[in-house]
Amino acid sequence: MLTRCMHTGVAVAYLISGMLAAGLPTRVAAEPVVREQRTAVVAGVEEVWQLVWDGQPATVCGPEDISNATTCPCAGLAYGEHGKLSLVRRRADKEVERMDLRPLFGLDPFDGPGDEVKDSAYLQRWPLKDDDLDREKREPDLAAEIKQRPAPTIMTFADYDRDGRATEFLLQVGTLPCGKLQYAAIGVTKKNPRLHALTSVAHPKKPLVMPRHAWEALLKGPGPAAVTTITCGDHASENRGELVVSAKGGAIRVKSRAFSCPAKGRREKLIEETDE
Repeated sequence: MLTRCMHTGVAVAYLISGMLAAGLPTRVAAEPVVREQRTAVVAGVEEVWQLVWDGQPATVCGPEDISNATTCPCAGLAYGEHGKLSLVRRRADKEVERMDLRPLFGLDPFDGPGDEVKDSAYLQRWPLKDDDLDREKREPDLAAEIKQRPAPTIMTFADYDRDGRATEFLLQVGTLPCGKLQYAAIGVTKKNPRLHALTSVAHPKKPLVMPRHAWEALLKGPGPAAVTTITCGDHASENRGELVVSAKGGAIRVKSRAFSCPAKGRREKLIEETDE
């Protein structure tokens, strides 16, 4: 084993020496890390979709500090990893397309770990259990156990734009106070066969970001369906917020509404309505 290591070290040294002599950069590319791989059927053709880290991702809201990982800024992220993340499509074992997912993160105000995940994508790596915080105090080896848990599935395909193709999945891209997880839907559609984030009719160039229950309302029917996003008194809110969502033939429409919070026995009033 020692001899093999010595030969490998010499080979690397000769390689770097040659690159220096040729004026070439000596940075060794990081090995990609496949976080998840799933099969998608696009227009009747099977593809392999992969979530791929550019190199070994860093830990964020990790199991080494469960007390921090269970706070509001880490909602949906514990126990997670962050770095450069791409969605890769492969056909017949050949890469046909790659999408850098980092620009999607932090599109909405992000009540997250701050600079730790700035300019990064992030994904939950190990699932959080309800009793982890209580167990942390009495089980010093809990972090090691957590790292043995199976990774949560990210790519669960569905037809969110109701174009007849279940070729999109939800990806958490932000968190609003406190613990209100925000998602974009990523995939390909009949109108756009390339990887992209779904948009609304009102804002066709801006990724649509909504809570999971708003996206799931689109799966139940074409709509319109109203879903509450913030209740009266939540974080001292003086208004109740809701989204009215609908989708048909690949077109998603979303209206954001704000209502007054009246005294008991009185009816709420619509204060504002905008197209999202």
